[in-house]
Amino acid sequence: MRFRRQQTIRFLRSVAVGALVGIVFSILFVILPSAALILLVSSLDMGWDLQWIPSTPVLMALGALIGGAFSAILFVKDQYVPYVEPVQDFEDDDEDDFPGKLN
Repeated sequence: MRFRRQQTIRFLRSVAVGALVGIVFSILFVILPSAALILLVSSLDMGWDLQWIPSTPVLMALGALIGGAFSAILFVKDQYVPYVEPVQDFEDDDEDDFPGKLN
């Protein structure tokens, strides 16, 4: 199967945008709560072992990989499964559907 150059460029752009969105989501939903947990534990001197939390670059790389893969899956799905929405046929409507309309 041979792909056109434009389609390949669109695919790579989609994956790049997905990777950037994945990085942002990993920062907002994983890294910042982890930092808050580390700050809370250290400020209250709880003595918990938090070595299981990965480093920030690892979490950002995982977010980029997951976001890029998700974007690639959605791109391929949109190429082969078209989105078709049923459209109502307005020509079959009767004139009585609009009671406020004056003839």
